[in-house]
Amino acid sequence: MRIAVTGATGVLGQEAVEALVAAGHEVTGVTRRDSGVPIIEGRGGSAVVADVFSSGDLARAFRGHDVVINTLAHVPVGMSGLRPLAWREDDRLHLEASVAIAEAAAHAGARHLVQESTVYLYPSNGSDWIGEDEPLSVRNQAFRPRVREMRAAVDFATAGRTAVVLRLGQLFGRDQHTTHALKAVRQGDPILLGGQQDYITLLHHSDAGRAFVAALRAGSGFYNVGGEPITKGRWAKDLATEAGASAPAKFYPEITQAIVGTRLETQRRSLRVSSVRFMSETGWRPTVGPSTPGWSRR
Repeated sequence: MRIAVTGATGVLGQEAVEALVAAGHEVTGVTRRDSGVPIIEGRGGSAVVADVFSSGDLARAFRGHDVVINTLAHVPVGMSGLRPLAWREDDRLHLEASVAIAEAAAHAGARHLVQESTVYLYPSNGSDWIGEDEPLSVRNQAFRPRVREMRAAVDFATAGRTAVVLRLGQLFGRDQHTTHALKAVRQGDPILLGGQQDYITLLHHSDAGRAFVAALRAGSGFYNVGGEPITKGRWAKDLATEAGASAPAKFYPEITQAIVGTRLETQRRSLRVSSVRFMSETGWRPTVGPSTPGWSRR
């Protein structure tokens, strides 16, 4: 198939482009800047420069493609998410660009849309499993962009078109968030939110890239995508092992965690998320876990 990928110069987008090319698809990566062209071509795709906030510009870029995959996101690193306007770019991408992408995909004649989303929309659920039918915790205005994004995907899935929304687990691998975490562990600085017994559902970037390929086999709907959930206490030890540190990653003191605000509060949640539905429907399986040696260099 001919597939267009937005956010193709990001870590997640690059993994998607490479995995799709490896699966035999003809892939066009969309970039907002000329500097992104060699990045996309280096992953095996062709590149087009387009304004992701313009439906008209995007429709021209999407013309002739069967599938559009949106991986756009711009999440602040670490506690920088507490700074004023830190989430402005990420909000705009989900509130405006994702809507423009869905509309342009429909106008261009694409039949299939795959939209990146996150498991952090679910409420904290202790040690209980979370499936796709679990009600989301998105009443706060901070989540309005993500809700609007999902609505745009649902609106796309009319007139015989298909929309798949992938609620991805906490990404880890070769990215600035993981690099920041490993550096903090080596320096003995706190990096984790929540508690030792809370659960986290992780997803390596390479497995996320393969998930976008698998999503081409899925019917319209919402799907959780992640590895086997582990406790954050276990994750603290795995981070230390990968960082080459002698002590597990540290948790922020409770007094600090109490004031992190709505955005970072999601990182405190206990999310034991099941990906059985996605695995059953598509055959996808995670291949890299937090105990896999050298996962930060893969």
